[in-house]
Amino acid sequence: MSARPVRGRQRLAIRIYLVTAAALLAVVLALVAVASALWRPPRHGGPFADVARFTAGELAVRWGSQDAVSAEVGAAAIQLQVAISAWLPDGTLVASTRQPPLPAPTAGEREALGRAELVERGGPCLPDRCQLVFEVPGDDGPAGYLVMESAHPHPQKPPLELLGFALLLVALGVAAALLGRSLARPMERLAQTAHALGAGDLRARTGLARSDELGAVAHAFDDMADRVEQLVRSQTELVANVAHELRTPLARIRVALDLAESGDPAVARESLAEIAQDLSELEQLVTDILAAARLDLSRSSALTGAPPLRRARLEVARVVGEAAERLRQRHPERPLAVEVEPGLPGIDGDGPLLRRAVDNLLDNARKYSRAGAPITLRASRRGSGVAIEVIDSGDGIPPEDLPRLGTPFFRGDKSRARATGGVGLGLSLTRRIAEAHGGSLVPASTLGVGTTMTLLLPAAPEEPAAEAGPLGRPA
Repeated sequence: MSARPVRGRQRLAIRIYLVTAAALLAVVLALVAVASALWRPPRHGGPFADVARFTAGELAVRWGSQDAVSAEVGAAAIQLQVAISAWLPDGTLVASTRQPPLPAPTAGEREALGRAELVERGGPCLPDRCQLVFEVPGDDGPAGYLVMESAHPHPQKPPLELLGFALLLVALGVAAALLGRSLARPMERLAQTAHALGAGDLRARTGLARSDELGAVAHAFDDMADRVEQLVRSQTELVANVAHELRTPLARIRVALDLAESGDPAVARESLAEIAQDLSELEQLVTDILAAARLDLSRSSALTGAPPLRRARLEVARVVGEAAERLRQRHPERPLAVEVEPGLPGIDGDGPLLRRAVDNLLDNARKYSRAGAPITLRASRRGSGVAIEVIDSGDGIPPEDLPRLGTPFFRGDKSRARATGGVGLGLSLTRRIAEAHGGSLVPASTLGVGTTMTLLLPAAPEEPAAEAGPLGRPA
């Protein structure tokens, strides 16, 4: 299965742009609606109407002389940049600064001037168009009418706000494209790496070095990929090592059976003894694998519903004493010293698994020390917990091998001699048992002197004292 191409970068940038543009447009529309509700155009022409009123007042003073009116109209038109036409009530043109002149007031406009000071012809005044009609007052009614218009109407240009809004949309598009690219590229890289990892490439990593949230996601993904690779590789090695460890004793059993068929009773008895030893080794291997699987189930019990560790309160002195007794029964020739500090707190743990951990440490000390060399089993308080130490006087472990002692199927002794036996699961299982109980396994060794394996376990919480009932009896 190949990685599918990801085409989300452009779509993501477009979505970011559209969403941002829609939000901006909504804000603009809301501002326009508010402005429309609060702002009204000025009535009666605004500032231009004020200029027209002033001009009409000046003409009213000179209305008796046509020459004076013509001169005043011409001067006002030049000074104020307006077009002016003056009309008598009978529709006779008095003076005009443009040809053809501005139309004379209609009957409706004259009637409206009886109720208002001026009339805005053609509707309210606009920035590019404004035409006003005034009445020139006389002694017995209107002496005439004055029609004024902006002489140089300016063509409507796009307002600066519209131009700024267009530039803002362009800038927004560029920013959205850059933002979409910065977001889509790492996500595309994440998707490609996920597809590659799912297709079986366990070495696929994002390789993203960012200090933002996407960088944190990429770092977490790479960490997960490291753990998956380690898990799959460990599982593969486990299957290969188990197959190898099963094949070796099975091959020896087959050879022993062939020898037993020779008919010699002595050879048959020796072969049966070897078969028993090989079967014991196979049984030990299966037991270790089952114990490791049980620890895996207990670790995931919160998510999968698997049964947790069967915990109970255990006395350290009893655990240590029983382990020492088992070693003495199996190997009475090996000297074993037991040291237990008095008053040790109890531990909360799985009895069979903890006994297995101590047995593994004692068995390792026996295998990898000289025959007849003494072994010390010591239990003492260590901080707020308990330390169980197994001390041997063997050849020691090279410093470069100490970090690998907890690795499954690792053996410091590279030989596969029947004298030592084992498949390299003992210390790995002991370490996992300690970690499952909230503790740890700490190795320390000196070449030519010996090795000390320390099993650190937390102490169980103290049980509350029982409340006293009547006559001093517990309630």
